[in-house]
Amino acid sequence: MLPGASADPASNGEALPASSLPRSEGERASLRNAFLKDLYSNHFGELVGRLRKLYGAGPPDPEDMAQTAFEQIARLDDFSRIHSPRAFLFRTAINLTLNARSREKRARAHAELEKTQFPDAELEENSPEIVFMGKQAIIALADVLKALPPKQREIILRSRFHGETYAQIRAATGWSEADISRQLTRALETIQQALRP
Repeated sequence: MLPGASADPASNGEALPASSLPRSEGERASLRNAFLKDLYSNHFGELVGRLRKLYGAGPPDPEDMAQTAFEQIARLDDFSRIHSPRAFLFRTAINLTLNARSREKRARAHAELEKTQFPDAELEENSPEIVFMGKQAIIALADVLKALPPKQREIILRSRFHGETYAQIRAATGWSEADISRQLTRALETIQQALRP
């Protein structure tokens, strides 16, 4: 059923004849939005309840799966092939939930296999001491960055934090690539010396 063809998206879904199709892009966008809004308001709660009844509270979370189903339908280019929007929505959500449950089951099986194959392997844990040391390192790095000359600080931020290339930094600042390289090297040496234990 075309979006906007019927006030009730759950109706039997007779397709509109080609002569009554919306012609302008604006009409199509408006009908598309109305279709999705009606579908969401009429069926979201029911869909979440059905998923919860079939598969429990999760994982995966029934609301997340319902939302993902709506997102997938919203990405479709052509709604005219959807003859029963409610059934299509529910089938999409159920398939997504089954796939997610299957992935979860495989992940659990893999974790169990790892435990049996490597019983002495230690799990990495973040102890309070490790968290505290990480925070201290971040504070120290921030202090070093503040103490850098402005040019070096900008190059470090652009290069290491924003992932910009020398060419991108040159285009934004007007500095030569050779100068950018020199300043970056000096800044990194300053940071390494300041953070060395």
